[in-house]
Amino acid sequence: MREGGSGASGVGNYLLHRAKPHLPPWLGMAGVGLAGVLGHERWAASPAAAVGLTLTSVAVSGGAYVIGKSASRQRRLHSAITTALGSTWLTAACLAGPAAGPIGDAYLMGGPALALSWNVRIFMRTSDSGGAGSADGGLMEKIGLARAQIGRAKVEPNRVTAPVALDPGTQTNDDMAKALAHIASALDLPTTAVRYRPNPDSARRGELVIVPEDMLAEVMEWDGPSNLGGSIAEPLVIGRYDDGAPLQLWLPGDPEAGRNSTHVLIAGGTGSGKGDAALDLQTEILSRHDVLLWLSDPKSFQDFRPLLPGIDWAVEGGTATEVMVEALKAAIPARTRWLGQHQYRQWVPEAAREQSDPAHSCRPGGRACGCPGMPFLVAWMEEAANTLRYLGDDAFTGIAQEARSAGVSLIVSLQRPSYDQMSTSTRASLPSAIALGCDARDEDFTLPERVIDAGAHPGAWGNRKPGYCYLVSPGIDEERYASPGRTWRVTQRVAPALEALATWAHRHGAIADPVTAQAAVSVAGRAYTGRPGPDEPPAAARSGRPVPDAPSPLTLAGWPDDEDQEDAMEGGLHVDEEDRDIDPEAELPDIQPGDDAPIFGQEAGRKPSPEEARRLFGAALAEFEQEGRMVVGPKDFTDWCDRHDLSRSWVSKQLKRTAQDGRLEATEATGRWRIVPALTAA
Repeated sequence: MREGGSGASGVGNYLLHRAKPHLPPWLGMAGVGLAGVLGHERWAASPAAAVGLTLTSVAVSGGAYVIGKSASRQRRLHSAITTALGSTWLTAACLAGPAAGPIGDAYLMGGPALALSWNVRIFMRTSDSGGAGSADGGLMEKIGLARAQIGRAKVEPNRVTAPVALDPGTQTNDDMAKALAHIASALDLPTTAVRYRPNPDSARRGELVIVPEDMLAEVMEWDGPSNLGGSIAEPLVIGRYDDGAPLQLWLPGDPEAGRNSTHVLIAGGTGSGKGDAALDLQTEILSRHDVLLWLSDPKSFQDFRPLLPGIDWAVEGGTATEVMVEALKAAIPARTRWLGQHQYRQWVPEAAREQSDPAHSCRPGGRACGCPGMPFLVAWMEEAANTLRYLGDDAFTGIAQEARSAGVSLIVSLQRPSYDQMSTSTRASLPSAIALGCDARDEDFTLPERVIDAGAHPGAWGNRKPGYCYLVSPGIDEERYASPGRTWRVTQRVAPALEALATWAHRHGAIADPVTAQAAVSVAGRAYTGRPGPDEPPAAARSGRPVPDAPSPLTLAGWPDDEDQEDAMEGGLHVDEEDRDIDPEAELPDIQPGDDAPIFGQEAGRKPSPEEARRLFGAALAEFEQEGRMVVGPKDFTDWCDRHDLSRSWVSKQLKRTAQDGRLEATEATGRWRIVPALTAA
């Protein structure tokens, strides 16, 4: 027992307990001396014993050095020296005698010195048990990094951070990153609970972060935007980290903070919570006063329909998205030119206001120009895999590479951003990522390699933990990249709140500036009218383009009453719409060849003359423009060719001729042409 009375037995027990750890070296010294006496009695005159003892001494000394490979360098060297000296003395004592010449003196002086050296080592180790040598409790040895040292840990609520120093020359930070799964296994924790933050100034130092409790297990519902009426330059909060800190990102750059503008990739498998993450981010965007949102959603706005009134331009997939992409390509240089003319090297919140500062004037002479401001623009491509299949895997490459300097942020959302769906150039141009649960094989497509090496593994969640994600974006501390977060859950119960937010955005949000509106209308024509404010005309009117006619009473309020019906009849509404423009006084055209051919029982009707075919082709383009189908190709004329007995090869040639006349412009997609609106055609 450690505690006794004040008598001799109590003191003796205490001293014995304290002396126990230091006795083994002395017992070893005594054992070597006894072995020397007994060996001399047996092998004093034996040449064979001399050879055997010498070889044994060398083998024991070398074995001690090899066996101590997993120990520290100092301990390994100390053990080898002790073993070599002890075995050498034992050999000499067995052959010449333990008291012969200097052998006895060496024993009496060297033996206690070696024993005391081990006592000092044991004392230093036990008196500094909180140091780097023993703080891991054998953990590093278990994972194969025995000579790595863990320093004093910093303990916070649900987080332990400990500095790590790996063995110089034999271990690197990559070895530590590969061992994280083994650390999680040793601590009986999920793999996502263990992370490693390498020191950027060292190849063998870093910090081991352990989060023992999953604080994201509790679902947190969306309770409204974080900063209603604020600027898009302020952080967008979409959830929280596992330590309770806000999960936030920035879209515009900040020249004072040295932060660049960014594009965002949202990736996650089915059931991973990608829809909620998108709603979280869209509601944050729409709650700001100086930003426009353009949305392409091939799913017909299944998740985003309550937000449509607040969105500046929303289209479904296919040709409509193709038109939006072409409009973006036209808007980017126009916006960049405007920013340059007003001395903005990148978009900042001041650019969205009326330009009343002479320092940002497009007029010479230092006078304020008073130009309308230019809001930030977010182009959102939902279910982008559908669009990429339709337009090609590099459809967004040019936009992603050029848009940031124009105050445009591209957001691409899809399930699997692999190389066979999205070009590597596009992926490299999307510096920010919201990586939700995915297949383990797709992790490399969603996150940078260094983040995965630090312990981020979205493949560990799959679709079992909706909303769990990693966020990588400029402005976020890189140490946070491997920390999991969780987005807000958006349930059906908050649909009225979403509608109220869309109404607020319609009344108080930004409207398209003339530069952006003109660029969009020059490509999309009537397909883009913009979302006007309460007292603002549509974007088409602000850009100088005619506004589509207002809907008739029939489309607004159902069937008209009797008085309206009488007025309608007086106005001639009983005439077929297709016959409205016929002049009853005009003479009938002359009979054309083929007019007397039978209508029925024939394979095809009359083939038009070249002049008539070109006229019909022009009418078809005008019809496409009226419908908002501003990007066309030969396949769009299939039914038209059947009606007029013309071939698709003729259409292809006519498309090229029409482009030479300025009515069409070639797009990046082979065989696709953009209609130039009639009033702006060359």
